[in-house]
Amino acid sequence: MANKSALQLRFLSDINFEIALRYAKVPDRPAALPRPGAIKFLGLPRRIRKLETRVHPVYTNELPQQQAPYKLDAGEGARYVFGNQLATNIAAPSQLKQDAGGWLLTGAKGAGFPLHRHARTHEALFVIAGAVNLGLAGESFLLTPGDYVNIPPGTQHSYEFLDHHGKLLSWTFGGNAADAYGALGTRYAGTIYSEESEWIDWSRLDDCVDTEVLAASAAAPTYSPKLTSAPRGMLAFVLASGEGERMIAGDQLYTILGNQTHSSGVFISLLTEGPIGPAIPKHQHEKVTELFHCLNGRMKMFAGDRYVTLEPGDFLHVPPRTPHSFQLTKHDTRFLGFITPGHFEPFFRYLCEPFKGHRYPLIPPAFRFDRVIQHLAELDLTLLERPAGPPPQFAAAATKD
Repeated sequence: MANKSALQLRFLSDINFEIALRYAKVPDRPAALPRPGAIKFLGLPRRIRKLETRVHPVYTNELPQQQAPYKLDAGEGARYVFGNQLATNIAAPSQLKQDAGGWLLTGAKGAGFPLHRHARTHEALFVIAGAVNLGLAGESFLLTPGDYVNIPPGTQHSYEFLDHHGKLLSWTFGGNAADAYGALGTRYAGTIYSEESEWIDWSRLDDCVDTEVLAASAAAPTYSPKLTSAPRGMLAFVLASGEGERMIAGDQLYTILGNQTHSSGVFISLLTEGPIGPAIPKHQHEKVTELFHCLNGRMKMFAGDRYVTLEPGDFLHVPPRTPHSFQLTKHDTRFLGFITPGHFEPFFRYLCEPFKGHRYPLIPPAFRFDRVIQHLAELDLTLLERPAGPPPQFAAAATKD
């Protein structure tokens, strides 16, 4: 269709599905080919499939008022100032179509949020920069870049910036706790916080906002150790930088920070890192939303109707039924992803192998996309193009079978 904002029909007719599957079978082969009727893949022989795909134009440096793909450059979003802190909204319920939100928080040394809790809202924090003193469920933690915090509803917590360059990424799901920043502050044109300390009227947080400020309690005398592996279940925890459940797929290292059990399936969070490599195949999801934060390096991403580049600090929102893919275009690229709902987690377990190392390997193992293809019927995943072929040393063997 000429109008790219309308539904667009996509199909591929030149793909031999069986060969594509056999290319992926390295080193082992599944016992039987998946039933063709269960394969959500465009271009099956004699079954050319048409797929309704929502192709919105990608908005840039603005928050659209509908569910559409958009990219925000570092520092962009709806900014609010309260006291000597800056809260930048990068996603809200109008874009996410659920009670959720994403915020970047910065502030002067000593600025923070007093002890509080959320009755319904689940919050996750990731430290982008600086040092932060975190109070969590009666304990104190020294947060540094790369640390991850899981905060289930009802958990008492607080934070305080310990230097002048602290930056926290906050994602909330299931409630409107993040409305606190708008209730406490005012819209702000600047891109850095004001160093002039102003009084904050915490009483503005009434019953309309799922954030209850509590009476201050004595801080723990010493910092508690951060975890190297996350517990199962909806528990409060702090995961140290570089730790988590690590898995490898080809030359890319995936580290699950928050799995389905930590939020009762509402979301998962994971880090992806690797060298320059090929793009993953274009695909889309029926219900899954993906939220990409580039931490270092550079990514080339396709979303909606075009390619965009993500550099450190940039954010990309990919809603359901949006064609997308990514490619790492600088060595040692690293990005953080939040995926909601969290039922997409099995995809990574089919694709990846458990990995004990903390960096991606110089000699990568085989890329096991064949296992993903075998389980497509149970995944919210539709491939829009053929996965990449095998490494040269495996191609000849695949075509001889």
